[in-house]
Amino acid sequence: MRKSIIISAIIVLFILGTIIGIIMIKNSLPEEEKAEIAEQNTEEIYDECTDEYEEMVKSNTLVEETSSEGEKISPNCSIIFKRHYNDCGHTIEQYASIPTELVNKTEEDLQKQYEGWTIEEFSRNQIILYREFDSECGEHYILREKDGKVAIYLKTGDTEELVEETEIATEFLTQTDRLELQNGIEANGRVELNQLIEDYE
Repeated sequence: MRKSIIISAIIVLFILGTIIGIIMIKNSLPEEEKAEIAEQNTEEIYDECTDEYEEMVKSNTLVEETSSEGEKISPNCSIIFKRHYNDCGHTIEQYASIPTELVNKTEEDLQKQYEGWTIEEFSRNQIILYREFDSECGEHYILREKDGKVAIYLKTGDTEELVEETEIATEFLTQTDRLELQNGIEANGRVELNQLIEDYE
């Protein structure tokens, strides 16, 4: 038992002595020799993997430089079509998702796809296209009361055509709302119309 303890102690002392000796030798070396040893160690690190890594970094840099030449359209991009109708003076906005064939395309590609439209805004996530038309928008609506319900009429010139009778009962609306409905409430475009209907629901 004592023999094994003595042997273990000798081994531990030997290891500690070796470590202390290495540390003392390193500390006693001049700075120039330390720098040479460091260079030798770094030279050994460079192998095939390091070369492959450097090539990958270079190729990624090239890809980044190529892609940064022009901003590209993202798959999550939304597109807004602004149509201005000169005859009635209204501008109707329509929101849509970007067509898949335009994903990763540039502003030039977009302009080719939508000839006759002006690009008001171009970014990865939003595009606004504008165009003028020498006509009426065809989306002039009037809300009126019909048989105790809110009804939607489409106005073309001086004529009104019933489009839809909603389930919104006028008896539950305020006196002011009922008076406005008797005179007719105008809505330009589906967005404005939908907002008015939501207000009454």
